[in-house]
Amino acid sequence: MADLLPLLCPAPLLKGDTIGVVASSYSPRASWLARGVRALERAGYGVHVDPELLTTRRYQRAEDERRAASFTEMWMDPRVKAVISGTGGYGAVRMLPYLDASLFRAHPKAFVGYSDVTVLHQWLMRLAGLRAFHGPTVDDLIPSARDATTASLLSALTNPRPSTRMGRDVARTVKPGRATGRLVGGNLALVQQTIGTPYEIDTTDAILFLEEVRDPMSFVDERLVQLRATGLLARVRGIVFGHLALDRSEEDEFEDFVLDLVSDLGVPVIMDFPAGHDNPNLTLPLGTEVELVAEDATGWLVYREDALAAPPIPSALPS
Repeated sequence: MADLLPLLCPAPLLKGDTIGVVASSYSPRASWLARGVRALERAGYGVHVDPELLTTRRYQRAEDERRAASFTEMWMDPRVKAVISGTGGYGAVRMLPYLDASLFRAHPKAFVGYSDVTVLHQWLMRLAGLRAFHGPTVDDLIPSARDATTASLLSALTNPRPSTRMGRDVARTVKPGRATGRLVGGNLALVQQTIGTPYEIDTTDAILFLEEVRDPMSFVDERLVQLRATGLLARVRGIVFGHLALDRSEEDEFEDFVLDLVSDLGVPVIMDFPAGHDNPNLTLPLGTEVELVAEDATGWLVYREDALAAPPIPSALPS
C-alpha cells in the first residue's frame, strides 16, 4: 500500500473562474447537464465541458485511455480552477491505470463528485495526496439560490472553512458522542472495492462517511461485514451514514443490524445525513479534519481545519 502523503489544499474558486466538467463515468441526460451548467454560470463562473461527456460510455481499454487523457488535459488546463464530474454511474475505475498521480499533485485543484466518483476521490487522496470533495455532479445542480445542494457546493469551493453545522436537525443520532478526525468515505460499494488496492481507504482515526443507493439491505450488510473483517471499521473515530436508498419499511431492521456491527466500536454514529443519492446532497470536504457531534436527537459535522488554501493576500500598492 502506498505511503500516506500530506494532503494538499486546492485554491478557492473566485468569481469569474472556469470550472471543468469531466466525463469520468456515464453520460448524463443532455437537459440535466445543460441545467447544471446554467446553474454554475448564473453563480458567476465559466464552464468548460469535456466534449466527450454526452457520448455513450464503452468499456474498452482504448476508450479508457482516451478518457483518462481527456481527464488529465482538463486538470492541466491553466484556465480550469476546479473540476466536477458530469454524472456518476460506472467507469471511473477503468481510467486509473492511465492517470499519472504526480501530474495531479503538481496542480492541486478542487474535485467534486459522488457515487462512482468515490474511486477517484480515493485515488487522488492516497496516490496524489490531494483533498477532494464528496458532492453533487453537474447534472444534479439547479439554477436557484434556494437549492441547498448548489448552495453547499459553492460554499465548499469558495470558503476554506464554512461555519455551518452540516446536517443539524436532519441527521439522527443512533450512538451519541463527539469525535474529531479526517473525513473519509463515499459510496459504500466503491469504498469496498478499494480494499486491497494501492488506493485503499485509510480509516485510521477517521470520521467515516458512507452512503448507498438502490441496493438490498443484504448487500449493504455484506459490505459492512467486509469492512469489519478487514479491521477498517475498528480504526474509525465516528461513523456518518448518509442517504441510504433502501426500502424504508425495513428501516428499523436496517438500524438493528447496523448497530449490531458497530455498537462495540464505542464511537458516535449518526444516520440520515443529507448527502448522497438524494436531495439535498451537501458537499463534504474529504481528507479534511472535521468534528462529528451526535447529541441525543440529532447530529452534525463541522470543519476543524481549512479544506482550501488561504486566498492570496493582495500586494500593497507602492506609495
